[in-house]
Amino acid sequence: MGQIVYTNYWLNRLSDVKKEHGSYVTEEEAIDGIKAWWDLHSEHYPHAQFKRTQSGALEVIYDDDNHYYRIEKRTIEGALPSKNYRLRKAGEIESLRFKHSLHEEAYLFDELAEPLRDRLVIAMADSKKLQDYIYDEDGCPIKKINEK
Repeated sequence: MGQIVYTNYWLNRLSDVKKEHGSYVTEEEAIDGIKAWWDLHSEHYPHAQFKRTQSGALEVIYDDDNHYYRIEKRTIEGALPSKNYRLRKAGEIESLRFKHSLHEEAYLFDELAEPLRDRLVIAMADSKKLQDYIYDEDGCPIKKINEK
């Protein structure tokens, strides 16, 4: 028997892009994930509209009709990814920075300030995924750690 979760997707109607942000136990947590993402990017959408579709999904139209979030209820097998993380040791961080030739304005998840890490955990809901990215000083993902 599966577990019901609520998954956030960001969609762009113009380029037909659909990106998964994270999955949550409740729809309210999924909404909080979207708001945490906006907060990380210093974006504010006080007039965002929440519209329920006929299929039961919740669409969050925040800027225009071409870019929106969609929260879909679905069933998964197994558990949701863990939100708990273990910070890397200083030697591991130094080694990864050297390996990936990171400049001083690029940060590993472990190097971010705790409030930024906390918001990222809410926004993406997967600690393993969080440690797969390089971030700017504001906690915004720049690229996947293994991308060239």
